[in-house]
Amino acid sequence: MKVLVTGGLGFIGSHTVVELQNKGFDVVIIDNQSNATSKIVEAIESITGVKPEYHNIDLKNKLQVVSFFEKHPNIIGTIHFAASKAVGESVENPLMYYENNINALVYLLQEINQLEQPNLIFSSSCTVYGQADKMPIDESAPIKKAESPYAKTKQMGDEILEDF
Repeated sequence: MKVLVTGGLGFIGSHTVVELQNKGFDVVIIDNQSNATSKIVEAIESITGVKPEYHNIDLKNKLQVVSFFEKHPNIIGTIHFAASKAVGESVENPLMYYENNINALVYLLQEINQLEQPNLIFSSSCTVYGQADKMPIDESAPIKKAESPYAKTKQMGDEILEDF
């Protein structure tokens, strides 16, 4: 049972990898190290006793994504954490956020769609709810106008997945 974790070297991704490995899953990590380091692979191994397969791939590079999935047709599920996530940075550099968070998602979905089991867990964000009317926010809250390019990419990602 092979599971792909994109952004698997990041904080949430690496903790997810540990839990998956502890449950007996064979985990493959894709991460471009824009927010992490490959030393995390060794840290995961020191915790679980299993070194996860790791690929330094930038999901914005469609050819790399296609090549990866050609070599890994037996993935049963993907957990997608690989996204830029800083609100302030997204305001300063919105095109970087659109390229990374939208293009990477589309390329990933195109390849996942080819798999026998196209299962996906997508890491969205509570930013899609804007300034919520009540706390805590749950999924029944209305989607509001996004307040940053980051939030817009997460709203768009949710909409792309709904269409997909």
